[in-house]
Amino acid sequence: MTQSPPQNNRLERLYSAALRLYPPPFREAYAPAMRQTLRDALQDRTLSRRTLIPLVLRDLATSLAKEHLAMLRDTFSRPALLFNALVLTALATGLALALDTIPQQVLRLGANDPQIAMAGDLVARLEQGIAPAEAVPAGSVDLSRSLTPFLIAYDDQGRPLASQAQLNGKIPAPPSGVFDHVRQHGEDRLSWQPRRDVRIAAVIQRVNGPQPGFVLAGRNMREVESREALVGQLAGLTWIGMMAVILVGTAVFGWYSRPKTA
Repeated sequence: MTQSPPQNNRLERLYSAALRLYPPPFREAYAPAMRQTLRDALQDRTLSRRTLIPLVLRDLATSLAKEHLAMLRDTFSRPALLFNALVLTALATGLALALDTIPQQVLRLGANDPQIAMAGDLVARLEQGIAPAEAVPAGSVDLSRSLTPFLIAYDDQGRPLASQAQLNGKIPAPPSGVFDHVRQHGEDRLSWQPRRDVRIAAVIQRVNGPQPGFVLAGRNMREVESREALVGQLAGLTWIGMMAVILVGTAVFGWYSRPKTA
């Protein structure tokens, strides 16, 4: 009785380990025959290792993909498993959307906090009769670069009277429709985009009294938008992870809960 060379033994062990990647029913039915086929091929002196090994690897890759696809097709063709998978997918998607939407809303609403207080304080000073040039604190904020909160005072027609901020060397003003809304409701909180690459978290309040007008408090949203993007990425990765768990879990459960055939 001849012994197999050590190289053949190593190849057989590696092949046996690779067979563990197949679905359990397939492995139980065909693994012994596949191992024997490999032994026969290794003992065939007319077949070189340089030719045999690529053939074995190609066969493994092809048959693994085929059997796992068949496993998924069989698993998801069962109504109960398919229904459970769809329910879990809906829950995972809803959770991921909540993880994306809720933190983003909290970040966006929190971006208004300093401006609400600043606008209210400036309105109080202006309604006491203090001139806009004196009521608005001194400062020079470049809206395209600085993250510092700023104040702008406008007259009743929406023309700037005093400002801490500039953009392209001018004092920016929101559209006239914004002032019309504030005239009716007293306040508006919005994301203002005075330039394509600049977005401002703005709070606009109405100034009443003998010299009516408007006050705008704002700050650049660049850092808030960066955090919102990070939240979106994390929510997306969470969704992908949950979908992978659902897919693998459903497939494994489906195979192990298959009716046993005689």
